[in-house]
Amino acid sequence: MKAIKVFIDGEEQFKMLCLVEKLNGHPDIMATATGPTEFVVAAEGEYSMAYTRAVIEGRLNDCTIEIIK
Repeated sequence: MKAIKVFIDGEEQFKMLCLVEKLNGHPDIMATATGPTEFVVAAEGEYSMAYTRAVIEGRLNDCTIEIIK
């Protein structure tokens, strides 16, 4: 299992809920908001995490990704 924490700029806060919902639609990915400008994503494997990072980087203009596991 792979996990990341994503910190976003306050100006992009409105994108977070839609993004979390999209990621949760994937059977190997679980995402949840942990604060107004941060969320955590866990993925079952390398490919699911690569997909997750691609979606996040494609949707958000400015974010910081911290690897948890």
